[in-house]
Amino acid sequence: MTGLPVIMTGPPTSLAGFPADMFRHYWLAWLPYAIATIVLAALAALAGLNAVGVRKIAPPGMFGVAAVALAVLGVATATLADAASEGDGLTVFDRPTWQWFIDHRSAFATTVAKIVTTAGSTLVMGILAGAVAVLLFVRRRRGDAVLVAVVAAGGGLIIFLGKRVVSRVRPPEQYRLAIETNQSFPSGHALESMAVIGVLTVLIVAGATSLATTVWVVLVGALLVTAIGVSRLYLGVHWATDVLEGWLTGAGWLLLCVTVRRLWRSYRDNREHGSPTGTDPGTTDPEDDRPVVAGPPTL
Repeated sequence: MTGLPVIMTGPPTSLAGFPADMFRHYWLAWLPYAIATIVLAALAALAGLNAVGVRKIAPPGMFGVAAVALAVLGVATATLADAASEGDGLTVFDRPTWQWFIDHRSAFATTVAKIVTTAGSTLVMGILAGAVAVLLFVRRRRGDAVLVAVVAAGGGLIIFLGKRVVSRVRPPEQYRLAIETNQSFPSGHALESMAVIGVLTVLIVAGATSLATTVWVVLVGALLVTAIGVSRLYLGVHWATDVLEGWLTGAGWLLLCVTVRRLWRSYRDNREHGSPTGTDPGTTDPEDDRPVVAGPPTL
């Protein structure tokens, strides 16, 4: 078969056990996470030391959890980018996974996969995000509108840059059930669906009035994102690590954007009202001119 990644053996490693050139060649994959991690870690330290104003914005735990999560995601995305380029690491699972989906195709499953992959395309996700952002802006939820727009637009930019940095070849063309002409890594469908569906899930959960609603919204969102990513594998247009990278990068970008939004909102409301918005359901957000309910505690 042609088009399969070339296996490179024995790459030089750094003291940390990672390939020596990984952080130099794939800085686009990890640098934003590194910067955000350093900033959040510094804020966590200041909050822990009861620095003036910092603890009022958020407790040390919030800064610390976000910093650790972003650091882990940054290392994971850079490691996958290096593995995709070198043909080692987790890419050893790419060919068996690809072959499994080839061997388990059916007419019905192909129809479903094509519908799902079309609905989860970057174009559809962009249109969905744009429509929601306009609706939120009209309803005077300007902060949420900006959040949705930034998440969607940033995801598209990450896809554009990521594909050109790694320039990975897609699986063999003769086995593809969809036409694709650009690079394989990362999966744009997986990344953008994770980012857009993820941010919409966050906004819906923030307004949920019961635990059952929250659970159902999260489950539906997770199911949609998973189905879109799996459809790309079934159609033979991506390797498994392409999709995994898309999910991880989309989640990292979403976490970064939501964290910045929550910190800015808390900082602004602390200055104007003396207590962060979102800690007391029913307080008023002057920017959005609407009742504000508590957001997800982990973000």
